[in-house]
Amino acid sequence: MTHSPSSQQPKNPGRETGYRDLATYYSLLFPLNDRQRDFFEYLLRSGPVDSVLDVGCGTGEHLAWFSARGLRTSGLEPDESMFRELQRSRWPGSVPTLAQAGVEALPDIFGERADLVLCLGNTLPHLPDRETARQAVRRMAEALSPRGRLAVQTVNFDRVLEEGSASFPVLERTAPDGGRVAFYREYDLGALPEHILFKTRLVTPEGEREAAWTLVPLRRDELVGYFREAGFHEIHDFGDYNRIPFARNSPALILLAQRGQP
Repeated sequence: MTHSPSSQQPKNPGRETGYRDLATYYSLLFPLNDRQRDFFEYLLRSGPVDSVLDVGCGTGEHLAWFSARGLRTSGLEPDESMFRELQRSRWPGSVPTLAQAGVEALPDIFGERADLVLCLGNTLPHLPDRETARQAVRRMAEALSPRGRLAVQTVNFDRVLEEGSASFPVLERTAPDGGRVAFYREYDLGALPEHILFKTRLVTPEGEREAAWTLVPLRRDELVGYFREAGFHEIHDFGDYNRIPFARNSPALILLAQRGQP
C-alpha cells in the first residue's frame, strides 16, 4: 500500500508481518463501497479520462472498477504481500500494468503519463516523513498528462489532532470458510508532533496478530501547500467520497486538482 521507510527513518514495528497478515484479508475488509463508486463516476463525468494510475493500489479494488470500464490502468504497490495478492486478481476488463514499487518510481516507471492519478486509502501518511510526502505529491503531478488530475485521500488529521484522539469502528466480516474476521484500529498520539502510531489487531480463523505503523499526520493546509508547490492552482477539498465540502469534523480529506490550470 505504501512506501517502505529507509533504515534512517522511524521504524514501523511489526510492519512486515502486519502487511503479510492483512494482505490475505484486505479485499474482504475493505471492499469497494457505493460512495467510492459514486466518486469514481464523478471523476469520469467531470473530465476526460482514458488512463488511470493508482499509487498504493493494495489488492486492486479501485483498479478493477476502472478496468471494467475499459480504461487503461496501472498500479504501484510496494509491499510484497499485497503485490502477491494483487497478482492473483481477476480483472473484469482491461488487464492493468502492475509494478511492485513505491511512489519514488514515478514518473517514468510506466513510460507514459496518466489522465488520472489516485492515491487513496490514507496511503500518503504512511510515508516516512513530511519531506517524502511533499516529494511524492510532486512525483505524482509529474506522472500526469498535460490536463490530468490528481486525487489524494487521507484521514482528517486536523480533527484527530484537535480532538486528541480518533476512534474507528471494528470491521467484522465472514471469511469464505465461514470463520470470523475482525480488524481493530486505534491511534496512539504519543509520537507527536512528527508521527502518530497506528495500532491494529487482526482476528482471523488462524489466530490473532497485532501490528503498528508510524503515520505522518498531514494537516489540510500543509497538504494543499504540497499541491501548490507541485504546480496545482485550483484545488478542491472534500470531506468524504460524497464530495461534501471539507470541514473540521469531516471524517476524511480528499484533495482533487487538475494539472495546467491557470
